[in-house]
Amino acid sequence: MFRKISFLLLILSVTIALISCQSEDKALNPVGNNDPDPDSDWNIPENQIFSGGVPKDGIPSLFSPETIPAAQAGFIDDKDLILGIVVDGVAKAYPHQILDWHEAVNEEFALNNFLTVSYCPLTGTAIVFDGNIAGLRLTFGVSGLLYNNNLIMFDRQTDSHWPQMRLQADQGTLRNTRQIVYPSIETSWGSWKKLFPNTVVLSTNTGHNRPYSTAGSAYPGYSNLNSAPFFGVSFLDDRLPPKQRVHGVFSGEVPDSYETKVYLIDLSQDSRLINDSIDGSPILVVDSGKDNFVVSYLRTLVDGQILTFSLDASSGDFPFTFKDNETSSTWSVLGEAITGPLAGAKLEKTKSFNAYWFAWGVFYLDAEIYQEND
Repeated sequence: MFRKISFLLLILSVTIALISCQSEDKALNPVGNNDPDPDSDWNIPENQIFSGGVPKDGIPSLFSPETIPAAQAGFIDDKDLILGIVVDGVAKAYPHQILDWHEAVNEEFALNNFLTVSYCPLTGTAIVFDGNIAGLRLTFGVSGLLYNNNLIMFDRQTDSHWPQMRLQADQGTLRNTRQIVYPSIETSWGSWKKLFPNTVVLSTNTGHNRPYSTAGSAYPGYSNLNSAPFFGVSFLDDRLPPKQRVHGVFSGEVPDSYETKVYLIDLSQDSRLINDSIDGSPILVVDSGKDNFVVSYLRTLVDGQILTFSLDASSGDFPFTFKDNETSSTWSVLGEAITGPLAGAKLEKTKSFNAYWFAWGVFYLDAEIYQEND
């Protein structure tokens, strides 16, 4: 049960030395400047793929696990992180302390909805993928391999390999097939319940014996702000502390050419709105760090109208509301217009997810960091 902990602790001292060397050299093999062998079956450099210390399926993925009402989830504290999704009107939360031990949850919902909730504790990335890809119904497991500390999944139908943060298959039959990212929100359990009081949540009855009630038990102390990643990375961007959580937004279709920008997740940050843009596309960042809630939307409606937004001073505590300056319609933090001329309209979520800064910095080189005076 604890073999991944013992292995990782054994290599920790070696890893710290390696990271130190990387910091001095700044970049050993920057991604994008070290093309993989053209004869290789991988899109990524094979010498940067590491074993995580467990075999294929050594970290067991889950398949449509049991859920329980929020009132029965006494094992989660309000401050604990969850990943939340809404499918067919049903809100569902995936606690990090369960995802820590399984990393991939394959779900089948009504109306032929198939999703995979993927989570990498080492890079702090929780991303939901559509299970219907390339005309196939794919289910995913944990390969035991890592690329720049990030989970490499495999699909059980073709055995192709999918580095999570690359958002595509980088080896195997489905090589270069893009993932379809499903909208999700990573936030605290307390904030999610305020948004969705009738939410269900993953039960600890997974069929596996793990200490789910203790947040962070799979990797004790790993989330400390200045601690090093367990394994080597090909580039260490020192503009922010390695484990600073950021909300990253990107545009484009090909992993090696994304335009990217990150926004700090600051647990002392009061509620604010950021009207910004990335690669010429207007976006809105709803930032309530004190509620562990940072999400982003496109500011362009389907009819082409571009909106700008201001906080509604009378809206109160989270979940607050805000208004657009063009029509004075009132919007929720979920990007839905609830009153005014645009009532019923919805903002489209950006292509984005949260991650530790070191991971965002190595996968998306030269990512722009939002500054208040931008």
